[in-house]
Amino acid sequence: MRQLSVLVRYLRGERTAMTLLAVLVPAGITLQLVAPYLLRAFVDGTLSGGSGGALTGLAAWSLAAALGVLVVTTATEALSSQLAWRSTDRLRADLVAHCLSRPPEFYRGHPPGELVERMDGDVTRLAAVMSALLLELLAQALLIAGILAALFRLEWRLALVFAPFAAGTLVLLRALVGHAMPYVTARQRAAADLQGFLEERLAAAEDLRVNGAARYTLRELGRRQDDLYRRARQAARASARWPATVQSLSAAGVVLALAVSAWLHARGQLSTGTAFAALSYAMLLRRPLLAVTTRFRDLEDAAAGVHRLKDLLDHPAAPRTGDRTLPPGRPGVRFDRVSFCYDPGEPVLRDVSFTLRPGERLGVVGRTGCGKSTVVRLLFGLHRPGSGTVSAGGVDVAELDPRALRGRVALVTQEVHVFHAALRDNLTFFDSAVPDDRLRAALGEAGLGPWLRSLPDGLDTLLGAGARGMSAGEEQQLALARVFLRDPGLVLLDEPTARLDPYSERLLVPALERLLAGRTAVVVEHRPHLLRTADRILVLEDGKVVEEGERTVLAADPASHFRELLRTAGAAR
Repeated sequence: MRQLSVLVRYLRGERTAMTLLAVLVPAGITLQLVAPYLLRAFVDGTLSGGSGGALTGLAAWSLAAALGVLVVTTATEALSSQLAWRSTDRLRADLVAHCLSRPPEFYRGHPPGELVERMDGDVTRLAAVMSALLLELLAQALLIAGILAALFRLEWRLALVFAPFAAGTLVLLRALVGHAMPYVTARQRAAADLQGFLEERLAAAEDLRVNGAARYTLRELGRRQDDLYRRARQAARASARWPATVQSLSAAGVVLALAVSAWLHARGQLSTGTAFAALSYAMLLRRPLLAVTTRFRDLEDAAAGVHRLKDLLDHPAAPRTGDRTLPPGRPGVRFDRVSFCYDPGEPVLRDVSFTLRPGERLGVVGRTGCGKSTVVRLLFGLHRPGSGTVSAGGVDVAELDPRALRGRVALVTQEVHVFHAALRDNLTFFDSAVPDDRLRAALGEAGLGPWLRSLPDGLDTLLGAGARGMSAGEEQQLALARVFLRDPGLVLLDEPTARLDPYSERLLVPALERLLAGRTAVVVEHRPHLLRTADRILVLEDGKVVEEGERTVLAADPASHFRELLRTAGAAR
């Protein structure tokens, strides 16, 4: 029932299509049920010497019924396919929107490969179910009921022969679907894990090759493939019991129907036409049962996929946010006894406090893993502190409207995402309202003016995978251009030079200095000598503040932690 609720939710907006299907499906079933009756009348009429006109009329009606079945079937398939794709497109859009609104913790438990498999593989399987399989199963169930009703009207003794087989088939279906579902779900989970592994390793193919990890990657690939094969075999074994059982029951039912029909006919209790009609119904009954068995694997796959999609949609949303906005101007920053941990019992920040006045620039330094990046992520609203408060402009970040916060605060990390799109779209994030003059000015401020003039198509040059590539330095300058375009009052920089060589670093530093001029800034930097424009320094160690003060004072104090970091970096001033 949980799986069915997902389907119902996305079919509610398709009343017209559902109404038409509600008319077409019974019409198609009725035409199929009429054919054996016409056959009965034709055979009995022929054997009893009926008139040629009457027989011709019966033949014409049979042809019309066959053509009607063809027309109705074609219309039903076309309509159901359109309905399915419209519904699943809405589902896919909801899934993307749902994932984009999840907190960062969500992505720690759901790697990109798994999410792609769910949004593409599971939704595609669901589209197939809604366009053909689900409707087919519904139609076949109605057809089975109609055949039994027609048989009772035609010859009740033959109907009693088939009724137990049909009932037994439905009971087996219900039992075996529940039995096979855990195995099918496990197989799909293993497939998603394999896809996530492949995506991650292929993205790092160069690093794996040059560092000699190709053999390890192939070994891990083999292990995951073996796991997928083992789970697929278990699912296949559980699923195979149903088709084999149903086909055996169906064949036994046809043989028994032949025997009963022959016995009744020999006793003169069944006309030849009725015997033909009964056998026609027997074969017609066998067809939906066999159709269901051949699609049983698809049904299980789709049901497991819907279960996984519902789990994804039911994942807890990000904590509720407020609706306050930042006051105008350059906001100040305050951390008041902030503690935070990603995993329970493993604190990353411990009782961190500091204050940054409007327009001041704070440099955050410390060894790897001390919590530097967590400071800016909390300030940008990506996480909530476990205790204490984080405020910007005198307002608790938890009370701010995220759009208002990110309209006034910019975050630049060492990882820059370049989309497979035009340079213009990479700058504006697909906002076509931004004029080209502003884009060129932002690129110039970021130091990319000469690079822009060298591009063959200017702002329309295609970037990203399969198009024009960018160096690490150019990508970081592009990230700065995005910030210049927004002109925020507070800038958060999380190790923007981490991926750069010394030459690229020298090109980027002037753009960074232009960006920070006149703005409040928090700069996380693993190279302390690059913080020469910072007003204050915060030194973290094991998630605690071990030192805070003016940069010039700390740099001149031989006993300070900051001076030691400068000396270690070989850049003491």
